[in-house]
Amino acid sequence: MRILKTTRQTMERTTFVLALTLAASGALTGCSTGAGMGSGPIPVQGAAVHGNVHGGQQPIVGAILQLYAAGSSGYGSAATPLISSVVKTDPSGNFSIGGDFTCTSGSQLIYLTATQGDAGAGNNPNLALMVALGPCSGLASIPFVWLNEVTTVASVWALSPFMTGLANVGAPASNVTGLTNAFADVNTLVDVTKGSSPGAALPSGTFVPSSEIYTLSNILASCVNSAGGAAGTPTTNCGKLFSSVNPGTGAAPSDTIAAAMDIAQHPGFNVGALYTLPGPDGAAFPSGLTLQPNDFTIAVNFTSGGISAPAALAADASGNVWVANGTGAAVTELSHSGTPVPGSPFAASLSGASAIAIDASGGPWITNKTGNSVSRLTSAGSVVAGSPYNTTGFFVAPTGIAFDLMGNAWISNSGDNSVSVLNSAGSVQRHSPTGLSTPVGIGVNPR
Repeated sequence: MRILKTTRQTMERTTFVLALTLAASGALTGCSTGAGMGSGPIPVQGAAVHGNVHGGQQPIVGAILQLYAAGSSGYGSAATPLISSVVKTDPSGNFSIGGDFTCTSGSQLIYLTATQGDAGAGNNPNLALMVALGPCSGLASIPFVWLNEVTTVASVWALSPFMTGLANVGAPASNVTGLTNAFADVNTLVDVTKGSSPGAALPSGTFVPSSEIYTLSNILASCVNSAGGAAGTPTTNCGKLFSSVNPGTGAAPSDTIAAAMDIAQHPGFNVGALYTLPGPDGAAFPSGLTLQPNDFTIAVNFTSGGISAPAALAADASGNVWVANGTGAAVTELSHSGTPVPGSPFAASLSGASAIAIDASGGPWITNKTGNSVSRLTSAGSVVAGSPYNTTGFFVAPTGIAFDLMGNAWISNSGDNSVSVLNSAGSVQRHSPTGLSTPVGIGVNPR
């Protein structure tokens, strides 16, 4: 799950921010329908996975490796362990997992964990690191896998809407697209072959907050590079970490993946205590933040695709983001990774764009506050015949739009305290209920 926030940039600027944080609605990860995850009819033989496990700059000796296939029965559903034999890291932190496992399909989503092990201070029972690898069919194309705090932060922040713990990462069949996109987003934040941020192939105009990722990695490393400790033991770094996070309604975490998940899901909680955890000489990664942040939301900035004074945005079922630009009279469409789709930005005869919503066919509808109209495009970016709709007197400084179950667009008019209902044929009705006062948005009860 992902949500759009304006944590570091305002919507009036020519950038917008993709914040990787808890979003049960799956706003940007895509709320879509699809075939059951990992339920393909043809099983796929696994591929060998080789790599290294590090705690900060230290190899972790004796860490236990496990490959998991993401769950498919709901959010945070149990993942399936794929290897039955015990695989541990050698004295240099290296490991090798044979390809003697089977995925239920090539699209089954795979992640790797390392637990326990010795980073130099003795075996740490609270140590847990992870890296999201993606579809099973792509494992053979990853030459080397690096597990450290950086891959853990990237994986946990991207997957946090879909996880409740180390062995519980999953999504229902209705949101396969969301989880698939979240796995792919890990590669924007980190290079999984090197354990460094950002990823190896960023789209043009994409900016990753690597310094923040390294700061979070240092927070985890303060526990990883120790002998462990339980919550409530203030003399240990693990104890301090586990006591400083917000576990929601659950118990305090007992491993570093769970602690990272709690931070990702409550990014504004106890920031000061967490920021100072590594101590002045305890930074395993020297490229961290130099000042304490307001929160630990990881926000990726996108500036490409013709974005110009963005006024509103919405996500379609595939996870693509449509941006109504305040200047330029066009609509920008970005893939879930921030890459402009071919043809974007699309001319749409916008005039003071104020709101945007996506219909059931994947096409965007945009309200034009200045033009007193509604513009409409197909899912391919073509202008629909009759658009923009500007029936005189029916749209007066429209500022909000939402769809009902019949596919009708409901539009709030801030200029005359009214609501207009526009159907797909372009016919419009107008209502003036009592109690409205310069409405700026609208929502539709789905029942």
